[in-house]
Amino acid sequence: MLYRETITLLLIGKTGNGKSTLANIISQSNDFKEGEFMVSETKDHLKREYIIDGIRYIIVDTCGIGDTELTMQQVLYKIAEACYTVRDGLNQVLFVTSQRFTKEEQLAYNILTGVIFNPEIVNYTTVVRTNFPGFRVNEKCVQDTTLIAKETPDLAKMIESCNKVIHVNNLTAEEEPSLQSRQDSRLKLITHLASCKTVYKPKELDQLNEKIAGYMTDAQKAEMEIQKLMMEIQDIRNQGQADKERLSAEIKEYQNQLVKSQQEIARVTRQQIESKDPSIWSILLSAFAVGARKFAETKCSIQ
Repeated sequence: MLYRETITLLLIGKTGNGKSTLANIISQSNDFKEGEFMVSETKDHLKREYIIDGIRYIIVDTCGIGDTELTMQQVLYKIAEACYTVRDGLNQVLFVTSQRFTKEEQLAYNILTGVIFNPEIVNYTTVVRTNFPGFRVNEKCVQDTTLIAKETPDLAKMIESCNKVIHVNNLTAEEEPSLQSRQDSRLKLITHLASCKTVYKPKELDQLNEKIAGYMTDAQKAEMEIQKLMMEIQDIRNQGQADKERLSAEIKEYQNQLVKSQQEIARVTRQQIESKDPSIWSILLSAFAVGARKFAETKCSIQ
């Protein structure tokens, strides 16, 4: 299908804030799994492409920072994986929040501005306030934005400097059968996003991607081989045990290769964070205390 231009979006936010729902609203799909409870349905980043009004939108939904089911190593890998996915640059970060900014969201902001990108990223960031019933009334949206800035002084600068703050209400079909709120929210988002034509590609993004490119290639190759071998096992399920054992051994070998690549990617990402801002690494360790202990026991530890 023909399209005039490409707009790449990176969705970031705490688990349960409605990132995946927002992606579905923009794309008018159900490709992104929505969670009803405060547990992340997005354990892996998910990338999808859509043609909307003649524009190709690339939507990258990341795993939520603050997901206690992920280890520190997994979080570092997912951060790197998302950055590698947008290695050609992005047009807009959608920073998704449902009420007031939390410590996890503040951490995400610090990683965005101080580690993965640089402070200029705020100019390419749209703060999306979800679950806001008064989203159609501009005065209520302005009041809410002012209140958020007052209650979270550390993030007031981002709110003041960001591209835009957009209020939406992502009600489900069960909550609102007509889904009119979703349709009206989508119109607000698409109208804004269609104007975000400038590509942001800072040197910090290039620096991390240059370091992890080889490991990412190895990880992707291992994943492809594992998938292929799993299909072969299904095809020969009625054949000899020897073939099954051979394929199982090959799968295990590729799984080991995948783990090693992911460990190296996590190690490089950790180095990137520690070298640029040790204080953020300390905060990250505190936020994922349990995961950090597991991380320290892996081969990701820096010698």
